Amino acid sequence: MIKPLRKRHLQIWIAWAVLLPVGIVVAYTSVKKPVSVQLLQPPAGTGFPVVIKFVENEKYAISLLGKADSSQLQLQWVSKTILTAPTATLYKVPANTNDIAGAVSLGRIDGRGTYYFPVDPGFLRENPDLVLYDFIHKKILETIKF
Repeated sequence: MIKPLRKRHLQIWIAWAVLLPVGIVVAYTSVKKPVSVQLLQPPAGTGFPVVIKFVENEKYAISLLGKADSSQLQLQWVSKTILTAPTATLYKVPANTNDIAGAVSLGRIDGRGTYYFPVDPGFLRENPDLVLYDFIHKKILETIKF
C-alpha cells in the first residue's frame, strides 16, 4: 500500500472504532422494554345499578340495565365461553325478523368478558330481538329473543 492509502485506511479504522460502539449503545437504548402484564381486552366498565331484563344460557348472559330514573339504558353482554367467530357483532332487529339490512349495530363481541352497549330508552317499547352476526362469513350465529 502506498502512503496515502495507508493514511486513509488508518482514518477509516479510527472512524469505525468510534462509530461502532456509539451505534451499539444507541441501538440498545432505543429498544422498547416489553410490558410484563397487559390484558388484550380493555377493562370492563361499570354497569348501571338497576337490572330491568335478564336472559342467560350456557354461552352468555345478557342484562338490560338502567339508571334509577330509567333515563338511560345499557345492554350488558357477559360471554361465558370463547366465541367461535372472531368477528361477531351484536345487532338489534325488530321482533321476529332476522333482516340485518335494517338492523342497528350495537357493537362487537371479541371473546370472553363483559361488554356494555348503550341503547336508546325506546328499547323496551320496541321489544326487539338481538342477532349475533358474523360479518366475514355473512351468517347469523344466533338469534336471541329478548
